[in-house]
Amino acid sequence: MTLRQQLNQQHYQQGVNFAQQFANEEKQEYLAEIQARQAFEEKGVELALQKMPKKRPLVLGVFALAIGLIASLGYYWQTGRYEKAEQGHQAFVAFQQQKSTEDSQTRNDHYIKNLQQQLRQDPNNGERWFELGQAYSLNNDFEAAKICFQNAQGLLGETPAVLGAMATADYYQHRQKLTPQAKQWLSQALANDPKENASLLLLASNAFLNNDPAQAIYYWEKVLESDNPALNRREVIRSIRLARELKPAQ
Repeated sequence: MTLRQQLNQQHYQQGVNFAQQFANEEKQEYLAEIQARQAFEEKGVELALQKMPKKRPLVLGVFALAIGLIASLGYYWQTGRYEKAEQGHQAFVAFQQQKSTEDSQTRNDHYIKNLQQQLRQDPNNGERWFELGQAYSLNNDFEAAKICFQNAQGLLGETPAVLGAMATADYYQHRQKLTPQAKQWLSQALANDPKENASLLLLASNAFLNNDPAQAIYYWEKVLESDNPALNRREVIRSIRLARELKPAQ
């Protein structure tokens, strides 16, 4: 699993968790947005898995459609309208992607401010510190996220979820390196909960990054044994399939 896939998987799970804080209408809107972004990211995995295009029988309807498309494209190309239409389409796609990113960023920033306000009123709320750490992780601010997780640890104790979150933030803060401290947190987390998702996903990602697909598959399969409703099982299964394709070459 690449860095983008790992972050996308974690962001999806974290987004589902803190969406519960919104009002129903806003929550549904937010969930729809993160699901759409997740689907967009998964397209990259699909392309990586496709070795070659599948051959399909040529039927009359498809042939007629192809002729129509070729004729239309020929007309647009010859008149110069094709280039203008393509430029317009690309500009629209870029605008939509930028708008989606800005809206997501703005919403997450508002959520961070909301959590900060709650913590000013109740600084001893460990669950809020944990949620704030997740929100900072969505912004790729792993240093701030780790501080929040450590505050949560002081209030909630060394729970497997907190330890796994701290290890993950530390890992990405150090550019995908497992520090001795992160290894210790992971060991503690999995000793208390062998199915702790964040820890297993981190170990799987690190194994895959270091060209050990067999070990990555082992951890991903462990993740699938959990009953976490926020887990994107389809993405984990896709990662396992990709690792299995690479495994014989090792």
